[in-house]
Amino acid sequence: MCAARAYIMHIIGGVLMLDSNNNKVHIMYLPLLADLSNVCSYSWGSAVLAALYRELCQTTKPAVVDMGGCLTLLQSWTLYRMSFLASVSHQPYAYPLVNM
Repeated sequence: MCAARAYIMHIIGGVLMLDSNNNKVHIMYLPLLADLSNVCSYSWGSAVLAALYRELCQTTKPAVVDMGGCLTLLQSWTLYRMSFLASVSHQPYAYPLVNM
């Protein structure tokens, strides 16, 4: 159970709810893992989105140089909403005609 809690804390702090330095996990998440049978009832998606919004707000300050939060979520939302950013025109390769 300790290894499972440590791994979940690693996922929370390393993937889902990063701070701007990407090196700390906030202590407020520790009590949430006390009873692993209740973990599935939490709204983790809302928490990840709230953490991302908080980091986006912090990033607007002029002195801030790094951004935290789930940047994979931000990237997937951006590519979904602004598909022109990922559009690549693939032209079929035209093989030269060879007369044999």
